[in-house]
Amino acid sequence: MSLAEDLGNDTGFVEAPEAPERFDPNVMHGRLIEAEHLARYWWAARLVSAKRVLDAGCGTGYGSNILAEAGAAKVVGLDIDSAVLEAARESAHQLVSLEVGDVRKLPFPDASFDMAVCFEVIEHVDEPETVLDELRRVLRADGILAISSPNRDVYPPGNPHHKHEFRPDELAQALSVRFPHVRLIRQHDWLGSGVLEDAAFASGATTEFDAVIRKAVSSAPGDELYTLGLASTGELPTTTPYVTLTRTADAKWWNEKLRELEIERDAAEERARTNERALADVVARLAERDARLSQAEAAKVKLNGVIQELNGVIRELNGVIQAMQETRVWRLGSAYWNLRDRLLRRT
Repeated sequence: MSLAEDLGNDTGFVEAPEAPERFDPNVMHGRLIEAEHLARYWWAARLVSAKRVLDAGCGTGYGSNILAEAGAAKVVGLDIDSAVLEAARESAHQLVSLEVGDVRKLPFPDASFDMAVCFEVIEHVDEPETVLDELRRVLRADGILAISSPNRDVYPPGNPHHKHEFRPDELAQALSVRFPHVRLIRQHDWLGSGVLEDAAFASGATTEFDAVIRKAVSSAPGDELYTLGLASTGELPTTTPYVTLTRTADAKWWNEKLRELEIERDAAEERARTNERALADVVARLAERDARLSQAEAAKVKLNGVIQELNGVIRELNGVIQAMQETRVWRLGSAYWNLRDRLLRRT
């Protein structure tokens, strides 16, 4: 998934139960997201001449068509979403075959392909190592793998659809376990300005033109938004930089989305502060209640002690009274008062 997709569903990507993110060039034309996706396939297309190619996680099949148009002998596009593939078959290149399948268990024999591309897929699965094993399995002895992942150190965090985003060193390590030859390629987004003759200025997506590319800012490996890996058991081919331009209006949309995220972030932080204050107030009230309960418990213990002490005094007095009642004087006194009461009642 591109960074632009991560900023909101209004980019138009199709959602499906098993494939929640889907780039569709028909509804995203002219946006940075399109340039990101097309650049990867156009870059890889220079490596596919006369090769049998697997496009693992092909989605709507736009990339498979690019690879076929670039001179691949055969392109097999594979995706888990049967409905998307059914619609994609209507515009599929004659050399493209679209098949339903899971990248974690590819439905192909060993050594079936000369090259495999797997762009923006492995971050979506719980078992990326299994995907890499499968891609290695279906490649021929000197087959080439071109793969990509968002760079976790740079890509905005929190995408709910991403299971594991590889850092560049992690991607290199995962590929090196399976291939003796590995090279990382860096993909990043910049704003640019072109100076073109009319023919180049009027050209569209199907036309390439020569240009001198210069960067006004410097970056170091590891600063890239996306990391692409090129891996093989044989010697790796050389590649040239590939730049894809898009509408400048996309920068305005980009800034608006970033501003929306900043507003949402500020609101979330304020809600967090409000919740923290409310929580602190609740904690203080609970502490006060606990203090009162402790005081009441202490008073209860003290009162129980007093009651026990009084019960002891009462028992002592009852014993004294009982002892007095058993004396001769007490019995004579009781007889006197009983006799007096009878005489008074007669008079």
